[in-house]
Amino acid sequence: MIRYLPKACLFCPEDDCAEELYPRNFKDGDLDADVFSARRVTEHFHYRMVRCKRSGLVWSREVLPDEELARLYAASKVTFSEYAGIIRKDYWRPLERFRKDMRWGSALEIGCSSGFFLEELRERGFADVRGCEPSLEAKALAAPTVRDGIHSGFFTDATYPDDSFDLICAFQTLDHLGDPLAILETCRRKLKPGGLLYLIVHNADALHAKIFGEKSTIIDVEHIYLFNPRALGMAIENAGLDALGTFSIANSYPMEYWLTHASYPLKKTALALARATGLNRLRLPLRLGNIGIVGRKPA
Repeated sequence: MIRYLPKACLFCPEDDCAEELYPRNFKDGDLDADVFSARRVTEHFHYRMVRCKRSGLVWSREVLPDEELARLYAASKVTFSEYAGIIRKDYWRPLERFRKDMRWGSALEIGCSSGFFLEELRERGFADVRGCEPSLEAKALAAPTVRDGIHSGFFTDATYPDDSFDLICAFQTLDHLGDPLAILETCRRKLKPGGLLYLIVHNADALHAKIFGEKSTIIDVEHIYLFNPRALGMAIENAGLDALGTFSIANSYPMEYWLTHASYPLKKTALALARATGLNRLRLPLRLGNIGIVGRKPA
């Protein structure tokens, strides 16, 4: 029998703020490495989920222990290689507005998958790029130019020396962490004075989350904490970083991606029609619920 660990609100010390959202909907035997593969078509498995009545933070009340999560993520698969070229450009674009705040020396991505954004960072001028990634398959798929710089495993305080990086990035990673505030504090220590932290997460207050509720793609067993813009800013502030800006993220996936991953009636019919007409290849930039934030370590 799996031992689940309790999780509390990140911001309310008395933990009296929680309102129930959804009960746990899976059995212990339902969870395997495929369920923990990024950007898969979700089975809608999730833990018991609650929401903070003060900040809007959503979180999973009891979760798998870190050692079990490490095992599942290590064996997880890369399911989105065909979209890597799109994602790296979509994720770089918002950072352009902070060019004047950046130094172009060393960069780290936490949860770097196959290293496609590390390649983007190299092409943009970063001299030294590093990554942390628990999936063994993802590292094996990384380009030779970045593979040796990828650490296999979770990001911890011992992984890198303090004051090492000019930029640290984490995309759709903070949501998966059992102690995101501790990781943000570790990021602050690993940044050089004046260095930037760039995060992208799911927005717990997104329109699709309100419309689809429990069937929203973000209500998922991989997600332990889900932030809204307010809670994300509070997390950055708690880590001792100065927030430079919070913003929505446009994802420019083709119609095939949107139709495949959304929850709606007659999905098979809609997909077949889109493929028959060629509309499945149409690139459609949408702001459907990802939010980003850039924070700076005080000099």
